[in-house]
Amino acid sequence: MICLGNLSEEKLHEIASAFAEAFLSEDGIVYRCMDQKTAVIYFETVLEEYMRIHALYALSEREEGYIVWHHKKAGMPWYRDIVLMIRFIRRLPPLVTQKMILIRKDWQDYTLAHAKDRDYIDVSLIAVRKEYQGTGCLRKLLAEPFAEAERCGCACILDTDSSRKAAKYMHVGMQCEKDAVLESGVHMYTMRYPQI
Repeated sequence: MICLGNLSEEKLHEIASAFAEAFLSEDGIVYRCMDQKTAVIYFETVLEEYMRIHALYALSEREEGYIVWHHKKAGMPWYRDIVLMIRFIRRLPPLVTQKMILIRKDWQDYTLAHAKDRDYIDVSLIAVRKEYQGTGCLRKLLAEPFAEAERCGCACILDTDSSRKAAKYMHVGMQCEKDAVLESGVHMYTMRYPQI
């Protein structure tokens, strides 16, 4: 696994495009709120923030897939989330920004339930490039966060808004700890490893 940082604008655009393609092929928030161009801008904005905390990784030099993960305690400081919202307002179309802010507030309330776990490994984003799907890359991407959770004696937690993704995560060893339909209508699934 390779930590990615100080990426050129072109490289960041390429990685954001891979995330956009992966997320637009699923039944989640990005699919319902954005077109391809807007999704790429969204992921460029988000990935810039995750690069700041050294949480963006590629599976290998071939970059078959990407993952964003970190210890929750070492994650994005609360004020960076405000900066992220401001950047969304500046970069995304107004209607998309409005939807994303409402959904994000809903989502943050939902994820506060994880606060009972003082520390956990937070897997924020995963994307496997289309040409590598079905080759075991998802399992390989999650191997390091799973190993870190075992080493630290804490959980590895991943929230997803896609029933298809939840099924894929169960296939690689996670369990669905809870699921709920939020006020915004988004169906969230909390995946956990190791299984309880």
